[in-house]
Amino acid sequence: MFRYDDIDGIYKMQQERFNIFKSQDHENGHFDVTFEINGKKLFANKFILTPVSETLKAMLSDRWSNKDEAVKIEDYSYDNFYEFLHFLYAGICDLTNENVFKLTDMAEYYGVPFLKEYCERFLSKIKYNVGNIEEMLEFAEKYSLDRMNGALQYFFSRNLENVISNKRFLSYKKPFVEFLSTIDHCSKEKIFEAVYKWTEHQMMMQSTEKNQKFNFLEAVKNKLITEFPHVYSFKSTKMSQKFLMDFLDELKDLYERFLIRSEFANFKQIYELAEKQALQKQKMSSEGENFNIVDSIKADLSEVLPIVKFYKMEQNFLTNFVVAKGIITAEQARHVNDIRVCITNNGKLITGVFNGDIGIRRAIERRRTYNITRRNTTVIRFADYKFPILSTPSTVAKTDGIDWYLCLEEDAFFALKHRTKIEESDYLLAEMKSENGFSLTPDKETSLEARYNNLDPILLL
Repeated sequence: MFRYDDIDGIYKMQQERFNIFKSQDHENGHFDVTFEINGKKLFANKFILTPVSETLKAMLSDRWSNKDEAVKIEDYSYDNFYEFLHFLYAGICDLTNENVFKLTDMAEYYGVPFLKEYCERFLSKIKYNVGNIEEMLEFAEKYSLDRMNGALQYFFSRNLENVISNKRFLSYKKPFVEFLSTIDHCSKEKIFEAVYKWTEHQMMMQSTEKNQKFNFLEAVKNKLITEFPHVYSFKSTKMSQKFLMDFLDELKDLYERFLIRSEFANFKQIYELAEKQALQKQKMSSEGENFNIVDSIKADLSEVLPIVKFYKMEQNFLTNFVVAKGIITAEQARHVNDIRVCITNNGKLITGVFNGDIGIRRAIERRRTYNITRRNTTVIRFADYKFPILSTPSTVAKTDGIDWYLCLEEDAFFALKHRTKIEESDYLLAEMKSENGFSLTPDKETSLEARYNNLDPILLL
């Protein structure tokens, strides 16, 4: 079979058919269908229209139309429908920035994928701007225009700063922000900042003075987690310290990130962020000036304080900043350098705290774990630990109600003793206290730990 491959010839045939349509000569054009749009008529040939559109095929079938009556088109203008038919005849039409949207809709409605692709190519090359970008994105999403989506992603990547700084940004709809959050080759910090501020604005609109218990910062975080989990996960990537301080409210997470710096510098920065958050909460609160900023800061720092190494801070900073800000009391500050010894036997724990380190903490911590088994029920000596007895008299004495004591024996061995076994030569280090009635069970393993007291509850003497 002979195959006709002359593309130019095919184009000329199409053009000839279009010229017949363009002439709208009803007498000589052999038209068999008439469309009526806003009182104006367009003549066409069914054999040109029906093979490329199932919708038109159904509309123009004998079942749904009368050959003597015009088919009324009510949803589109005369000019736009003319260009639609123009494409069906010639495979091309005159697209403009104004009519391409309607023609895309017509391609979708009448089921002409080639016209839809033709329009999408045009749409992917037009000039976008910050003022129309949301409408463009909505259009691309509505008609599933992947090529246009790609062009919009490129626009976002090149104009991200202008997009998020636009005064309309905070009022954009969620799909727009979701699209922005998925753009590659953009600063993660910039995207997080944009999404965070948009989310913050949404929550601001929801909070009211009537809802006095509304936790604004917590609400922002929860909305980020639930609606933008991929954005919230950016916090685990390498973001700058300044950015994290400005936009993340998980103080514990931030504090752990900054551990390479000095303890006082870490704490000072975290405190300043908590203070900033407290001031923001004050603005949101109906209490106004009666809002307790100190309590708010302490509440925000509640997860941070247990991991802060206050014993590494200089006394001047501890007193003049930490205590002065009301974060811990002066009494707590005096005990952060105390040594806390914990002894466990048969699941029962007893604890003592004493001031002044003679190397006990370092020696015990160095071994990490220390476990022994003894039969004695009133004395347990830790024979691997010997420490020099202090030259100053012990400040601890046997007291009614205290059954157990931590001490150094005459030969400098470290020991836990029941009050009935205390000798005059023993140097008492600390009273030992238990919440569950401590006793030494014979042949059961005993473990020993020692560390700085830090902010653990103070065992008052």
